[in-house]
Amino acid sequence: MRILQIIDSFSYGGAERLLATLNSVAPDAGLDMTVTSLAPASQRRNASLPVLEAAGLEPAYADVDKLLDPQGIPKLVRVIKASGCEVVHAHLGYSATLVPIAARIAGVPCVSTLHHLPRRRDALSDKVKSWLCIQSAERGHALIFVSDAARRAAGQIYRPHPSWRTLHNGVDLTSFNPVDGPPAPLPADIDVPPGAPVVSIVAAVREPKGHEYAVAAWPKVRAQVPDAVLLIVGDGPHLPALRAKAEGVPGIVFTGAREDVPAILRGSTLALLPSLTEALPTSLIEAAATGLAVVATTVGGTPETVEHGRTGILVEPRDSDAIATAVTDLLIDSARRAQYGAAGRKLAEDRFDLRRWAGRLADVYAEALGENDRRRTAIRPGAIAKPEE
Repeated sequence: MRILQIIDSFSYGGAERLLATLNSVAPDAGLDMTVTSLAPASQRRNASLPVLEAAGLEPAYADVDKLLDPQGIPKLVRVIKASGCEVVHAHLGYSATLVPIAARIAGVPCVSTLHHLPRRRDALSDKVKSWLCIQSAERGHALIFVSDAARRAAGQIYRPHPSWRTLHNGVDLTSFNPVDGPPAPLPADIDVPPGAPVVSIVAAVREPKGHEYAVAAWPKVRAQVPDAVLLIVGDGPHLPALRAKAEGVPGIVFTGAREDVPAILRGSTLALLPSLTEALPTSLIEAAATGLAVVATTVGGTPETVEHGRTGILVEPRDSDAIATAVTDLLIDSARRAQYGAAGRKLAEDRFDLRRWAGRLADVYAEALGENDRRRTAIRPGAIAKPEE
């Protein structure tokens, strides 16, 4: 089944990289994928481009400059038709707004996924954009939310629709194998003393990820575990401000964006994500798959990836003291870390396996294709048989 994946841009983010991961198992699920950026190449939102290319995809551009681009829908119709796809899948807000309309015109069934946690907006323009996105996306075969929390959040703002469904994203568990024994050595170019306990945050450096609360917690952690290192893995617009906050705080190392996250996790003692909002944090699934205990916040879909007291510790967002206490407790208690890590790996296997996710997506695509075929048959002249005389 030929699937055209259209995403807002090729920026550095979880949704973009998920498509690269999905393509590694797509053929086994009977899927032939291509990927297109809604935004033009001229916007230079291309940080994930090398990852997509390395995954065997041939990224293309729809050249839609903005949501109100008057040529946006016609451009997308041409892209969809030229791709020869049987189903088109829109990812993120702008794509989920425009692509279902273009797909309907092109006569191709559409599925949309929102990878964020819906929230009430203050600005009128944001409210209108969000409403348009939901209204458009639910006119396709399915509007997918990546967690039950995201779906519930949408239901508190908009009237739930029969097209809504939850489908957890998947992770390639074979790339995130647990370490048998102490953590493995970190990649050689990361400046961390050998044997130091490492707490890793793997996330795009944006304000909603709450990095500053981990930075504020770190002096308290170091007071109890003097050699502990906070490893901040990722890049993003908030990086300069975060570096400024971390100035003078010992034991904090910035790595920038990395393509060797599995190796970094295998070299970590603990995973941390102090987010203020999350739909479904892929980095925590990857950490669990690596057999790491986790400290995270109680936001959005995070409790669907971390079970408090079983695979990790959940704390309230913006609470640096709680973060410090939870991290310190787990750094000190190696037995509990190991217990949580083993349970986390089991949770990842049961709930977030990549191949299962690909198979479930294939089922959704097949449903969409079947529904589209039935619709075409129903409106085809002569499709309704004449009654027997």
